[in-house]
Amino acid sequence: MRLKPDLIQLVPLFLAISVLVGLHWWGQDSLLAQQLEFDRSNLRQFFETDSFDNDLVTDAYLIPVEAEDSPLVNTHLLGLQRDRLAYRARSNGEVVAVAVPATAEDGFNGVVELLISVDMFGRIGAARVIEDLTGDDLYGTVATIESKWMEEFSGATMRDILGISWSTITADREYDQFVGASITPKAVSNRIYDALVFYQSNRIELMRGASIELQ
Repeated sequence: MRLKPDLIQLVPLFLAISVLVGLHWWGQDSLLAQQLEFDRSNLRQFFETDSFDNDLVTDAYLIPVEAEDSPLVNTHLLGLQRDRLAYRARSNGEVVAVAVPATAEDGFNGVVELLISVDMFGRIGAARVIEDLTGDDLYGTVATIESKWMEEFSGATMRDILGISWSTITADREYDQFVGASITPKAVSNRIYDALVFYQSNRIELMRGASIELQ
């Protein structure tokens, strides 16, 4: 069967479109792979080495900012301003810890994004400030800001947080890097406390709920 001359002229156009579409999807897949690896690398600091054997970034639970249809309760305690992910660490299929997101603000347009890992006994593994998030991407967002003061939360439980909230950040450079001028240590501590209350309220759902599908 021979193609008509006018159709033959369109063949290069069809081929060019096919190539462009293929490059687009390849680029999207490559970007997603880079974002996942970025988060995968940074998430390791939230859980003890050799305590988990799953892929942290693909075993994530979506916490929506609008919780009308969500099985989760008390999501307001997290103060989220956008959809965020909680990350589960498993060993031999059993959840051993969950990293819960939260957002702290003090009423002066000062906001910090937090990620707090909690084990099955309610102890904090690590609490970190995450760099300001832009856009609606769920992946490629776990970029942590180093802070000696935040390290005081490691190993703490709910009853320990009050004492940490009154401890001061002594280094001016760390204060500026960590929170800026308007966020106070007490505001951050209060949000971490609320995140633990949320965790205790939703521990079973966070452990058993379905993992988010990669987009």
